[in-house]
Amino acid sequence: MEKDGAGSEKESSLGSISEGAGLFVLGKGASNTLGLGTTVILTRILGTRLYGFYTYINVLFSLVYVLARLGGDKSLLRFIPEYEEQPRKRKVVVTLAYGTSLLASVAIGGAVFLFAPTISSFTLDDVLFTEILRITAVVIPFNTLSMISYSLFKSIERMDYNVITSSIVKPFLRLVFVGGAVVLGYSVVGAAAGLIVSGVLGFLVAFTLLVKRVEFLGIASPSRSETKEYYNFSLPLTFNQLGSFAYNRTDILMIGFFFTGSAVGVYNAAFLISRILSLPLSAFNQLFPPIASRLYQNGNNDDLEAIYTAVTKMIFMISLFPAIAVLIYAPEILQVFGEGFSQGQYILMLFVIGQLTNALVGPSGYLLMMSDHQYLTMFNQLGSGILNILLNYILITNIGVIGAAVATASVLAAINVLRAWQVWYFEGLSPYDWSYIKPITAGAVSGLIMLSFTLVFDGYLLLVSGMTIGGLSFILVIYALGVSEDETDLIKKVFSVFHL
Repeated sequence: MEKDGAGSEKESSLGSISEGAGLFVLGKGASNTLGLGTTVILTRILGTRLYGFYTYINVLFSLVYVLARLGGDKSLLRFIPEYEEQPRKRKVVVTLAYGTSLLASVAIGGAVFLFAPTISSFTLDDVLFTEILRITAVVIPFNTLSMISYSLFKSIERMDYNVITSSIVKPFLRLVFVGGAVVLGYSVVGAAAGLIVSGVLGFLVAFTLLVKRVEFLGIASPSRSETKEYYNFSLPLTFNQLGSFAYNRTDILMIGFFFTGSAVGVYNAAFLISRILSLPLSAFNQLFPPIASRLYQNGNNDDLEAIYTAVTKMIFMISLFPAIAVLIYAPEILQVFGEGFSQGQYILMLFVIGQLTNALVGPSGYLLMMSDHQYLTMFNQLGSGILNILLNYILITNIGVIGAAVATASVLAAINVLRAWQVWYFEGLSPYDWSYIKPITAGAVSGLIMLSFTLVFDGYLLLVSGMTIGGLSFILVIYALGVSEDETDLIKKVFSVFHL
């Protein structure tokens, strides 16, 4: 009976993760479509230089949001599932997360407004960039609290709310107000103003949904021990997220320091395309952390390993084909963004390799975090961030913009391999077996087919025909080699949301 109970909990947990992934994919499909529309409008109308300004603001603010959240988003994922039977403690965690983030974001937003000329002088060094910084500083508190709200939805395993607010409402508002401002001729200043309007409205939608749908939402005064427990988890994860930013986005900051807005624009277009490959990992990561936390705290390591294995294999299988397609058709894909962007093809290819490694190790980073290794996670991120900064400086100054991509992709691959090893070493969990030969074989066959299409077609016709036939061949080879019952069940659970 005990075994049956364990198996039932495993199936329930895997089902929740899979359905959450399906909802995320559904929402992210809408988000990517809306986001791509906004990006194409900006790149084609603004050009590489002004689009570079817009990009640099967003990257700089992603660093600001890490400091403003102070680990509150990850703390919600950690403690809300643990305190499922303790409503007061849940309110304490919510109070600390929102209160800390509100105070920090207001202070940081004020600092950005005040020191905008100084920030500009050390980066793109442009009067227009200073003006944009001061305009967009207003939106920092609203976006920060929105991010805390998204995390709260995930912590209670309500991916439907998360998808509505973060993957549909947010990008839709940006398309309307950011893209609309540019189309109407207000250029990059109008885009900055559009960020404010969309940020405020997005926060109002998320907060309204929270008030109406989350029962334990409220204010509770934390004790000294509760405050200590919260910050003992959240503050190390702030440094963890700073490290993550350093090894993921420090390249953009340094390109802005050494080069021009045009270089930033081209580089970021390549990065945005490669980021699509992280979609499967992001999808399964939506509900993996709270479920991993619950299983680990309950001592259900067998179920945890089974879920870790199934999820990692599926992430790699889904990510492999698009990675191969982007490697083969990099120049044609970049042409979609307009004139001048295709020069980033080698940058794109390097990022693809890094992202594929990311997919291969699955949710190992979250598994470390949720198994009480937050300090190890912090050192991983900080170490990789420092290494990435050093490598970026050395390679950018010696080989130019491409050096940033070499540095960042290399560090991304290295830290992911390290995480997978640490999960095995400290927790004895490994997701790998010989079944990975199946997707690798399918990838090789589809890659050869897509490569052969380059001898006959070019441009958009090559993209459509090559990726269509290549994708079909990938699926057919997977099917011919055999799909296990576990894989079939997982896929059905992921796509069950499309029948809602």
